[in-house]
Amino acid sequence: MIQLKGLDISNNAVREIPRNIGELRSLVSLNACNNQISYLPPSFLYLSDLQQLDLSGNNLTALPTGIYNLFSLKEINFDGNPLLRPPMEICKGRQLYTIARYLQRADERD
Repeated sequence: MIQLKGLDISNNAVREIPRNIGELRSLVSLNACNNQISYLPPSFLYLSDLQQLDLSGNNLTALPTGIYNLFSLKEINFDGNPLLRPPMEICKGRQLYTIARYLQRADERD
């Protein structure tokens, strides 16, 4: 499985992403839309080859600050989540830089 490039677990009522998702170092595309995911495990930030991420339609309220370390991300979608950190209006443009900058500034304030 460590050679897996694409993973589509959308529309499956998944409640959580496995804690060891970071072991899928070759993962380029993750589609986990329309589930019940409420958080991203720390190892998620090890997916350095990830280019496409769709977590729309879940229960995420916060994104990890370290998401800015996922330099390869080109397409992101967090629509339809009750995000508070960052707020959904920050995520609507689907720009990783904008999201990461918001999270970094929020950490500095905290």
